[in-house]
Amino acid sequence: MRFATAALAAVMAFTSSITASPLEIRAAKLKDWQVTGVGSGSPSGRPGSYPWASITANVTDPNAYNLGTASSDGSAVIISAGSQGINCKAQWFIKNEETPLGRTWPCDPAANGYWVMRVLDGGNGFGTGVFNLTFTHVLDVLYLGEEYTASYVATGHFEVGKNMAGTCGGSGVCNWGLKPENNPFPITPKKA
Repeated sequence: MRFATAALAAVMAFTSSITASPLEIRAAKLKDWQVTGVGSGSPSGRPGSYPWASITANVTDPNAYNLGTASSDGSAVIISAGSQGINCKAQWFIKNEETPLGRTWPCDPAANGYWVMRVLDGGNGFGTGVFNLTFTHVLDVLYLGEEYTASYVATGHFEVGKNMAGTCGGSGVCNWGLKPENNPFPITPKKA
């Protein structure tokens, strides 16, 4: 009798985990995104020099997503793992003392949605040597005439001397990038 009660409890626990929402199950087990190719640069600011500063990055999402069940045919709407935000680039004109803060910067087009990047203050003020990057992965797919969407977001801190290195020349031109041991750099996603 005790064996039957224990077996019944085990079957009930297993059944309830199977019937839980696939999106909830998946969201609880998200793998870290991998940021690569982070680079930043600022010009000298001298008269006649190139007047644009920039921050570039790439990001890969190793997660697959279940966006729910299609009402038309009952199929699961799945987004495959491995989506990439490539060539995410913030570029701003330094002569007018512009900054990249508070703006949304696009990444190259991606299948089944899109990626954007935002540049944030790094906590000690903003500069091309200390900043935060927030990546948003928007999943957006049309399946049998119905749109399915979800958004995930992750932020990473990038700072010279911690996970970035590079040089500043005598003219004031500075170029920074991820240290080899920090490339790729993991960031933890969450549902937006």
